[in-house]
Amino acid sequence: MTRPFEIRTALNEGIDRQILHQLRGRFLAVNQGRLARAMAGLTPCQQTVLSLLALLFHVNHRLLPGYVSDCTPAGVSGYAPDAPTLEKAQALAPDFTYTSAPTAPLSIHGLYLMGSLGTLAQTDKSDMDVWICHAPDLDECALAALHQKCHQLELWAAIQGWEAHFFLIDAQRYAQGEAALKWSEDDGAAVQHSLLLDEFYRTAIWLAGRTPLWWWVPVCEEARYVEFASALQAKCFVGADEVIDLGHLAHIAPSEFLGAGLRQLFKGIDSPYKSVLKLLLIEVYASEHPQVNCLSLGFKRAVYSNQLDLDELDPYVVVYRRIEDYLRACGDEQRLELVRRSLYLKVNPKLTRHAAQGGAQWQRQLLERLTTEWGWDAQQLARLDNRSDWKIGPDSRERLALSRELNGSYRFLSRLARDEPALRLSVSVD
Repeated sequence: MTRPFEIRTALNEGIDRQILHQLRGRFLAVNQGRLARAMAGLTPCQQTVLSLLALLFHVNHRLLPGYVSDCTPAGVSGYAPDAPTLEKAQALAPDFTYTSAPTAPLSIHGLYLMGSLGTLAQTDKSDMDVWICHAPDLDECALAALHQKCHQLELWAAIQGWEAHFFLIDAQRYAQGEAALKWSEDDGAAVQHSLLLDEFYRTAIWLAGRTPLWWWVPVCEEARYVEFASALQAKCFVGADEVIDLGHLAHIAPSEFLGAGLRQLFKGIDSPYKSVLKLLLIEVYASEHPQVNCLSLGFKRAVYSNQLDLDELDPYVVVYRRIEDYLRACGDEQRLELVRRSLYLKVNPKLTRHAAQGGAQWQRQLLERLTTEWGWDAQQLARLDNRSDWKIGPDSRERLALSRELNGSYRFLSRLARDEPALRLSVSVD
């Protein structure tokens, strides 16, 4: 077996551009694998929507979905549609012809897919969340037109049977710590800057445009991210038009744990299994503060070490592994079993039943491996797969376990707010 080739970069020792090229290739290999997994779980109509997104933000053509006006900001950095993409566009609009790249300034710096797509938790009901990173110099009129285009594309996606959400991001403002989720109903993003960025770096699928500058800064340099990133660009190792800078994760304000935790408690009313996982991750992070070992840093460390196993890098598997380590260190096997059930029921694979035709088999195989690792037998799996048939007793016990965990998270957040002076603030929950 060959040893993983770990890439190390140090400015004072000089950086080989070939090494940086290899590093970029590793991130893109993981990205391509995740995108392929996402596509495998989509319907043909949904695949068309996702395949055309970059083109639809690259050009303003009145025959294509999302058209608002010729004045709407367009043009994706470094993007050129391939033949299959143009074929899909012409299938929608036979008279559409792609002539050349836009002559106006390229206003869209990057498109990134967020959420559960491409992960273990993707289902046929998963919606599509996309970050649209735009140029920082767009005025209010331009942003309003771009927002209208996003709305039109959401309506078009709905016709194709897919719930979609587009978020306009000013990367420059985001890197400076300002609220940058424009035209979004997610007001809580303003109080979860670093935690949201952590989720972005470890889960986002790059669709088109510039790649994150964060990729190029090794974990050991995260604390001096600004200096290292500036030197990379000053020495022309990476071009300003090739990367997008959303900032670093050297520090997470303790107020973010409280804000994110309160929001998850609220969301736990409708999605208790997902909230249990997210609340426990917040607990893990808070227990490590101020030296938080973010999951995104672990992801970057793995890529630098050439550990590119898509199963082990899966965002939900990574969250589970961190929580498992934490609860085992605490000696809390009861909560660990609840976490395992929460992950299984969130994914809801029903392993005791025949797999659906055309489904993403990798998800099923990964859950089979995990449940074997947990020592679950066929009886345990059948009990969970038949949860809809549970009688009052078993169902009440499971609800009680979930309620106990959510109440425990509330008490944890209350102690955090009481013991941490920096948390003497009001936090809105939507």
